[in-house]
Amino acid sequence: MAFVKGRQIMDATLIASACIDSRMKGGAPGLMCKLDIQKAYDHVNWSFLLNTLRQMGFGSKWIKWIEVCIKTVKFSVLVNGEPVGFFESERGLRQGDPRSPFLFILAMEGFDSMMRIATQNRWIKGFQVGDRVGEEKEVCHLLYADDTIIFCEPTAEQISLATSE
Repeated sequence: MAFVKGRQIMDATLIASACIDSRMKGGAPGLMCKLDIQKAYDHVNWSFLLNTLRQMGFGSKWIKWIEVCIKTVKFSVLVNGEPVGFFESERGLRQGDPRSPFLFILAMEGFDSMMRIATQNRWIKGFQVGDRVGEEKEVCHLLYADDTIIFCEPTAEQISLATSE
């Protein structure tokens, strides 16, 4: 699921390089933010994930199954070698759960969709890349696993939109 047919592992790196190169050659200012989602699974918001599944057209029964799987987990901690009660989680996906990588990818699809909408509405203006006039492509973000690169204009408004939660 993580691999896209027809794409190579170096594609994101080459596109990022082309974005930087186009700005440097043109002398236009720009901002590139590389975000590494630390402990990515721990930060997945359940409401966001479940809403993303709805928006992607998953059936209500399937979404309910996923909701039960992620919301009914209980944890216990050891204090001085002794288990001390159980507590419930409020967000995140479990490390080691075979569903977690797929659910994380689906959550990132939701983020990707939000970034595309922000670009279409011109809330975030990406970098224009291409050698031929009229055939340039706008690149506003690149995603690879838990790494994200955002390209935007160097204004306070653009930075605020690109980095807001």
